[in-house]
Amino acid sequence: MKKLTFLLLVLWSSTMAIGQISGDIVNDKRSLTSDAAFVIESHLNGKVVFNIAVNSKGEVTSTTVVEEETTIRSTPAKIKARNHVANFKFSPGTWYPKHHQARVAITLVQKK
Repeated sequence: MKKLTFLLLVLWSSTMAIGQISGDIVNDKRSLTSDAAFVIESHLNGKVVFNIAVNSKGEVTSTTVVEEETTIRSTPAKIKARNHVANFKFSPGTWYPKHHQARVAITLVQKK
């Protein structure tokens, strides 16, 4: 039952991607092309918020934790979430800014 609940949460959150990403990328209608989940398993529950920069190829080039909005203090959990966000891919295009900015929220769910 717990695995089913987690799976449903992951599926629901992946359809709500627009709510997990905000900033210039959303305003400019730049789409997320990778199959990215906004809920990942961890050793604890909480949320990590990142400011990201995306280059013209659609690759995430920079991630910075927004400590004021992050509920997790565990460094290993933040690193796991950062590595996950670093693999996001957005639509490429030379008409986008050189360092397109966005804010991404990742929810961590404790695996039992």
